Amino acid sequence: MRNRVFTYITKQEQLLVLDHVDHSYLEPQIPGGTIKNGELPEVAAIREAKEETGLTQIEVVRFLGSFERDLSEIGRNETIKAWFFHLCTSQSTEPRWRHFEMDSSEVSGPIEFELYWVPINNLPTLGGIDDAMLEELKASVISNAA
Repeated sequence: MRNRVFTYITKQEQLLVLDHVDHSYLEPQIPGGTIKNGELPEVAAIREAKEETGLTQIEVVRFLGSFERDLSEIGRNETIKAWFFHLCTSQSTEPRWRHFEMDSSEVSGPIEFELYWVPINNLPTLGGIDDAMLEELKASVISNAA
């Protein structure tokens, strides 16, 4: 079983999503990836977020939850333990930008992403299991703004 982190990165009331430029995934996703052996999930969340977005100013708001999931329902032959985190940034960005992840655990060579902000109250359909903790994220955003 592989341990994976999923990161909801917010800026005010917007969520950062990414598209694979090569269209290997058709729906937008959130940054995330594999937790390295001996690595704490919250450390992996920050590392993966930085690797996939190019952002340098990211902090953990809160851990949202974890669960085990058989991914055969989305066409992958594996079971994972998924750890979800709410992260935030105040770093200035363009509305849309491209970034290369240079160290993917899933493919050899760099992966190009197009990243952009979407309003939390008007999210697109996210790919895979990326939408699994959206209600927890929305509650976290509300409580963090209070």
